[in-house]
Amino acid sequence: MRTFLFAWNPKKWNWSTLEQSIQQIEQTGRASEKWSVISHKKIQPGDRAFLIRLGKEPKGIMGSGFVVSPVFLSPHWDGSDRLVNRVMIDFEVLLNSEKEPLLNFEKLKNGNLQKVNWTPQSSGIEVNKVVSEELEAVWFEFLNTQKIRHNPFKETEEQKQKVYTEGTPNQVLVTKYERNPFARKTCIEYYGLSCSVCKFNFEERYGELGKGFIHVHHLKQIAEIGKKCEVNPIKDLRPVCPNCHAMIHKRKTPYSINELKEKIELTE
Repeated sequence: MRTFLFAWNPKKWNWSTLEQSIQQIEQTGRASEKWSVISHKKIQPGDRAFLIRLGKEPKGIMGSGFVVSPVFLSPHWDGSDRLVNRVMIDFEVLLNSEKEPLLNFEKLKNGNLQKVNWTPQSSGIEVNKVVSEELEAVWFEFLNTQKIRHNPFKETEEQKQKVYTEGTPNQVLVTKYERNPFARKTCIEYYGLSCSVCKFNFEERYGELGKGFIHVHHLKQIAEIGKKCEVNPIKDLRPVCPNCHAMIHKRKTPYSINELKEKIELTE
């Protein structure tokens, strides 16, 4: 997964539907937008996307999500006959600078982040791996310490993504931690890639095909998440296989890791 920085300049284009997109995220967990990309030969579906507001103050990172389409040609936003390379992005976070803070340039001047040109002339430039990992960490901390209207790490029951396991009507509620690169990476670096319940390891079983594959489960109840102002990926998250993840959410009040371990031991 590569990381790309997209840009929005309100001096050049009035994003009149920004609030509607934010409301859509609040209701469904994501909002799809098409955005021009200069690095059209590199970008692929599944790549990470950050959006930065430029042109006039306040400036800063205002959104994040994932690329969900191949590159396609689309008319330029200025109404001319020009065609530009674009991709569809599913934004999971969008901030409106009139109602909430942005991750401003001052916070982007530390460590490896200061090596980046945060005022690019083109949208959709690639961010190198070292910088992207640091950006993920700073963005994660920002979202969990600032007062913003829609924080994907403080979701309500209705706002959680619902993934249905094949062959059963029971649903698994998967939080955004599963898709957040920083939270996922920090959890896995600490606990490894084996399931915290059954110890199953996909790489050991499937070889290269299973390398790096595992779910990430949040230990806290939904109500408790809403009361917290900070999330610790090591304290609050655990790697689990999809089967155990499904069983954890088999009842309304999820089973704990230890409760599920006990059930496995009883059947052996």
